[in-house]
Amino acid sequence: MSSYCELIKFEYRKILCKRSTLITLLLGILLTALSCVGPLMGNDYINGEVFESNYEAMKKDREYNRRLSGRELNSELLSETIKAYRHIPLTEGQYSDTNEYQKYARPYSEIFYHIRKAYNINSLKEISSITKENLDDFYTIRQSRVENNIDDTTMSFKEKANSIKLSRAVKTPFIYSYMGGYWRFFSQMQVTAFLICFICSICISPLFAGEYIDGMDSLIFSSKYGKNKIIRAKLFTGITFTVLLSILLTIISYVTVMMFYGWDGSNAPIQLYIPLSIIPLTLGQVAMLYFIIVLCGNILSSALTMLLSAKLKSPFIVLVIMTVITILPVFVRVSEDVLWIYHLINLIPVKMFDFSNIISIFSIDLLGIIMQPYELFISFSIVVSIILLPLAYKSFKNHN
Repeated sequence: MSSYCELIKFEYRKILCKRSTLITLLLGILLTALSCVGPLMGNDYINGEVFESNYEAMKKDREYNRRLSGRELNSELLSETIKAYRHIPLTEGQYSDTNEYQKYARPYSEIFYHIRKAYNINSLKEISSITKENLDDFYTIRQSRVENNIDDTTMSFKEKANSIKLSRAVKTPFIYSYMGGYWRFFSQMQVTAFLICFICSICISPLFAGEYIDGMDSLIFSSKYGKNKIIRAKLFTGITFTVLLSILLTIISYVTVMMFYGWDGSNAPIQLYIPLSIIPLTLGQVAMLYFIIVLCGNILSSALTMLLSAKLKSPFIVLVIMTVITILPVFVRVSEDVLWIYHLINLIPVKMFDFSNIISIFSIDLLGIIMQPYELFISFSIVVSIILLPLAYKSFKNHN
């Protein structure tokens, strides 16, 4: 056991002692931190003039939303919101540029978002059509909208039934809470996931291929542990490096975002962020779920990187292939009308990182087992990684 631990330490030293690795890690940490606060930089303009900085706007909106925190999202709060928005004159241009919006409506902007989604409101003129009876039936109307969205998909009857059943498990009424920190964290995690993927590709691609370049493969196989422990140590190093990097950059993302935006909202329902979501989870639970998917997706990506590294004799070629696999799918858009292709494309690691693919209205019937997309992502990543790692082991062990 001690010899195996020493081999792992040796593999880590080989990765971390490279100047390129240290530069890549430092840049990754710096880019993660900067991207967390990037939206706070710059200014908001009205009529070509600076109205307020983005940071000031965030603090003002945070103050407004915290005043509403703890209130039930009911007809009383909805009525207040509509009354505030009726102060805005029906003129051309963006209504958010008006003084009336800033003075009366802006404090209720998050609540108005729920009104727009539930009642399918596309313009200010339409709010006059919402009656008191409509407001009293807010949750019934919202659920009807959710079920209509599900019914409009090309899912099978069994899949639709499962999505509807799941949506009806969402607890109502909603208690409003400020959630700016989680809103920013969900946006940031896709960037963080991409950075983890790229850094792992750069650092892990020489794990096996580097031995070919340095002419060390024959020396490794002539050593005592060359055809078993050394290979297992390399695989273990690659996976644990991915896990540790994922944890590190996720913690940096979470803490940085929450320090600036606020820690509120962990127990609030995800429906405050996505009003028509069918998932009965809190923001804190979804954040943990998102991290698990990012972790599993990057483990899958690293397992593929190690397989390519074991098969190919150039870290550069491995890096080029992984870069294409990481970037190209971002530009691929598949219609939801052909669901089996849509779900298949989303099993590519970088597609898993898209938050909208995780929290969606779809259920998936896989060989008679009904599951949610996030359950499929996690299961697929684990199973395929378990398949790829032994293939990488055999490829390096049996190479000529």
